[in-house]
Amino acid sequence: MKPSSFQNAIRLQFDCLAKRIVDTTVKDYQRELSRHAAHVTPFSELPEQALSGIGTTDEYDSDYSCFEVLGMKVKVNNEQLAEALKQLPEKKLDILLMFYFLEMSDAEIADLLQIDRTTSFRNRRKSLEEIKKILQEDEL
Repeated sequence: MKPSSFQNAIRLQFDCLAKRIVDTTVKDYQRELSRHAAHVTPFSELPEQALSGIGTTDEYDSDYSCFEVLGMKVKVNNEQLAEALKQLPEKKLDILLMFYFLEMSDAEIADLLQIDRTTSFRNRRKSLEEIKKILQEDEL
């Protein structure tokens, strides 16, 4: 039995509509891929500087030396510096740790230790000179 002209017209309209839907879907997918490609960069194309910031490093207690000042723990990663700090008297060590690691001013340190601000400054400067000598001796 031969389809009528009405059935043939309906079939052709359906075919046309199905083709439009498929074409539109393909175009939408390609547009989405191009948008995605504009916002995403593959790892292989990232610059070395960006890759160096990705990831984490495990930190263990054995990786650093720990000093305590004002009830707070101060971690020092450099072994040579930690050994030099251990050779300082406790008062000078506390002043250095408070100034450089706890970011306190000479006036704040002087108030906490109940000493004069200039004394705090002199002790810090002398401590730095001692550490410099110790580190220079270790290099030789």
